[in-house]
Amino acid sequence: MTRRAAMDETTFLKFYEKSVLGYSKKAKRKICSNLEHEGKITFNSQMSLLAEESTPIYFPKEDIDTIISTVTMTASFMGFFEEWEFVKLYKYSVPVFFETEKELKDVLTGAGIKKFDKSNFSTDYILKTSLLDADPMWYENDGKYFVKFVLQKSWFQDDNYEHIDYRYPIVIYIDKNSGVLEVRYDAVKYSSQQAESNIYANIVSTCLNWLEDNIKLKLFLCEHAKTIDVIKDKNDSSVRMYRQMMDLKSGGSAELKAAEGRDAVLPFVGELRELVEEYTTLFNVEAKEVLEKYLNDIEATASYPYIYIKWENAVESQSYIVKITFDYLNQKYTLLQHLTGTCNDIGMERMNNAIKYLCESGSFTKGAEIKY
Repeated sequence: MTRRAAMDETTFLKFYEKSVLGYSKKAKRKICSNLEHEGKITFNSQMSLLAEESTPIYFPKEDIDTIISTVTMTASFMGFFEEWEFVKLYKYSVPVFFETEKELKDVLTGAGIKKFDKSNFSTDYILKTSLLDADPMWYENDGKYFVKFVLQKSWFQDDNYEHIDYRYPIVIYIDKNSGVLEVRYDAVKYSSQQAESNIYANIVSTCLNWLEDNIKLKLFLCEHAKTIDVIKDKNDSSVRMYRQMMDLKSGGSAELKAAEGRDAVLPFVGELRELVEEYTTLFNVEAKEVLEKYLNDIEATASYPYIYIKWENAVESQSYIVKITFDYLNQKYTLLQHLTGTCNDIGMERMNNAIKYLCESGSFTKGAEIKY
């Protein structure tokens, strides 16, 4: 294990500042909203006159970056941002199934892993550069468990070549009731001068290996052979196939996207099937059988590198899309990419709901055991 010296407090806080300032505007607005809701900041000048220890910090206007710079450089806000990293939306997640006979809380405590306490958060002011050396924390929320590792990373902005240090959290989400967990992580920031091969494969394999060694979980691959059929056949109008890539037996490929407001009928194959059903009286039995056999052969012999699934809500800004890439990382794992787009939900709830639906619907099932 590599020993690393502790930072001074200002340097450590700078990692929060540079990290959060690099978030999207939508994420920063959400953070400011949460801070106001928790009574940590206010835009009401009268609130700042209260002579109480918990008096919120007053800001004369909603200048998001000024707010972020101020609160991230204030030590008492560290617990808030540590919690945010547990529950925020991550770009990627890799699900696997697991089995354990023990209570997760007991195992996590017994393994000597620090439990996160937002109101009494303390730190040793050390951020490791290697996942193998990082010291995790665990957190419980609504019966779900989260284990978080935080690394320090840096990159150079191409426009001015400024060197920026930032925090890179990796979260393992564990749902005992569903028997599934996810390794959640974001894209690493790169400049055109930087490259790091196999970083995401290493993140996933290191986390899963850590779970086997330290939490003593039996891990199983996420089997996705029936995902497309289940989603197509499921009588749930709020979840639909939005787009899919087909690699055809002929060697060609096609990305098919469903038209908006057309009941998620994917072009070409889906539309031809609709035509055959709609104008069935125009086809004799033999012609209909030939067409159906042709369409069945296309679907049976094609492979699907990835699909997009859309969860639709009455308010479109609450709808969200997940891209599922099959046979990811040397054709072993399944990757979920959580797209932001116009969706205003940038918390963990949409990730939790997506994996819960995919497991409970039978789209994902437990596969072969993973052994390291």
